[in-house]
Amino acid sequence: MNELETTTAAPFKHSRKDRLSKMELVFYYVQDKRWMSQDHAKKLIELATKRGLLRKEGEENSYRHAASLASVTIPLGFRPSDEIFAETEAEKDPIEALLEDVATTTGKPKRELAAELQEISGHFDNLLEPAAAATLLAKKYRINYKPALREALQGRQ
Repeated sequence: MNELETTTAAPFKHSRKDRLSKMELVFYYVQDKRWMSQDHAKKLIELATKRGLLRKEGEENSYRHAASLASVTIPLGFRPSDEIFAETEAEKDPIEALLEDVATTTGKPKRELAAELQEISGHFDNLLEPAAAATLLAKKYRINYKPALREALQGRQ
């Protein structure tokens, strides 16, 4: 069992419940165990749901753990690392990937490129979508933007 699976199983195992609300999950990670911030807890729930480790049930924001908890053991002193938030290549935001390509090719820091993105958006009274601003930035540095733009547009539908 990997670290993400252990982290998502822990609240169910410790509370001895098979269904928990989003609020209960966030409380467990933030207040009870003090493993992460509230934003990280919400991101963890979203990531675990996307990867199929948690199943959302109904409109009442309750979640079930996808695997059987009978075989799960939480190691004594377990504390998840930040690596549980690492995204796979398939989950990576296409705009972020394009920004990384620009940073790698130009040698400029991402912070500087993010400022350029803001400047481009400001030029258009902040009416541009992030994908459009990132496309203009990539064109400025003559970097292939078409695959990232295609993915960003598919994600909108």
